[in-house]
Amino acid sequence: MLDLKKIENLKNQNLWFFRFKKLDDSQYLITNEVWIYSFLTESEFKDFISWGLVSWDKYNELLEKRFIKRDTYERDMAIMYAQKNWFLGFWPSLHIVVTTLRCNHKCQYCHAAAAPETAKNMDMTKDTAKKVVDTIFYTSNNNITIEFQWWEPLLNWEIVRYIVEYSKVKASHLMKNVTFALVTNLTLMDEEKLDYIIENNIDISTSLDWDEETHNFNRTFNNWNSFEKVIYWINKINDTYKEKNIDKRVGALLTVTRKTLDKYKEVIDTYVWLWLDWIFLRALNPYWFATKDIEKLWYTADEFVDFYKKSMDYIIDLNKAWVIFREKLSTIFLYKILTSNDPNYLDERSPCWACIWQVAYNYDWKVYSCDEWRMLWRMWDDNFMMIDLNDIDFTDSPWQEAYKNMIDSETTKVMVQASTLDGLPWYNDSVYKPYIWVCPIYSYKMTWNIIPNYRKDQKRKLDYAVLDYLFSKIRDQEIKNIFLKWINLDLSIDAKESC
Repeated sequence: MLDLKKIENLKNQNLWFFRFKKLDDSQYLITNEVWIYSFLTESEFKDFISWGLVSWDKYNELLEKRFIKRDTYERDMAIMYAQKNWFLGFWPSLHIVVTTLRCNHKCQYCHAAAAPETAKNMDMTKDTAKKVVDTIFYTSNNNITIEFQWWEPLLNWEIVRYIVEYSKVKASHLMKNVTFALVTNLTLMDEEKLDYIIENNIDISTSLDWDEETHNFNRTFNNWNSFEKVIYWINKINDTYKEKNIDKRVGALLTVTRKTLDKYKEVIDTYVWLWLDWIFLRALNPYWFATKDIEKLWYTADEFVDFYKKSMDYIIDLNKAWVIFREKLSTIFLYKILTSNDPNYLDERSPCWACIWQVAYNYDWKVYSCDEWRMLWRMWDDNFMMIDLNDIDFTDSPWQEAYKNMIDSETTKVMVQASTLDGLPWYNDSVYKPYIWVCPIYSYKMTWNIIPNYRKDQKRKLDYAVLDYLFSKIRDQEIKNIFLKWINLDLSIDAKESC
């Protein structure tokens, strides 16, 4: 059936480009360049590629989904392709600001190599903060999010406040929109800080690694009980939102370690108990402390996939019992699969978010393509810095020069090229190509090559496993209806990471 010589002789000029995969003995999955999919039985697939007879309903479906050409297909595909890739026209929107390298935790899996709490020489100064904000507001995007993260921004609270207040002034003068996000372990939160955060509409994300023993093991904190602190403040903040009729909740992110694998039900039950409406099942990344203790922390890709499937099955069962609770990565993929809208999540894009949608500003004026490259700077690799603001002459159009140098940097060009799936061997041919991404930083860390190796790319294997699971489930109409409810709920999916 798939003999190339036979295919070349088929009268299939009315078929539009597609990719395919045999899901099981009964069905094929086909996708196209605008994220649209269809399921075909084996007989329908044979008829489809040979331009034989197909049922009238299936023909109309394939015609509507642009797998079969019609007079307007070139125009239709161009418009849909442009809509799917709208983000390429705006440039940086998410600006990550590192106000300090200090942290009061020493997490087992810390990707960032936090400095001791006493190392105040690693705090961003007010002068640096002003220049960073000025640079941010001369980037070309009119919608700006400033996110304070890595390591514990509350340790340099005065600079956080200064950036918020100065940014609001700049936004007013330059007629731009600005929002703020704070990634914090919550152990330094107090009533005064919370009042300021709510007054200035700053979104809050934190880390929650399930039960007290696991959380405190993963997230080492010698001063107090880290788990008790984070639970207290999650409840406190969410109760305050409710009292003030503010329609938001704290975002809590899980990092899966070996200790988590057998406790998927308990993890999910903890999130549900806290009235959190989603969980992000995130695998470890190979940065800094996370690579130090492999036996305690790490697992194989197959072990993580098994954990993911069990977790998703349990979450689906909860939803069948009328508990609305979602898994975040799955929901991001489902946006792509089931809607015509890009979910604005900065991972899972081609090209990836680095440089063109996200920029990371270090405490010392150095600007990086993303927070992952800035993490590698802490691993003594500074090869992929965009610019050093110390090198900019601020006497003559400084901010325009800074932005031009950022966008024209070799790092920007390399990152865009390395993260674009079109033309990458095997990735470009995959049925899942419209939905996945590649991470040059991950590839560089694992193989010392920013161009990924398809066979060795563990991120790709995990994404494929997730997509295999989702496509198998949406064939069940009851589960598909649950997924449709997930994507119809508001989900803040443009934030990046937790601490």
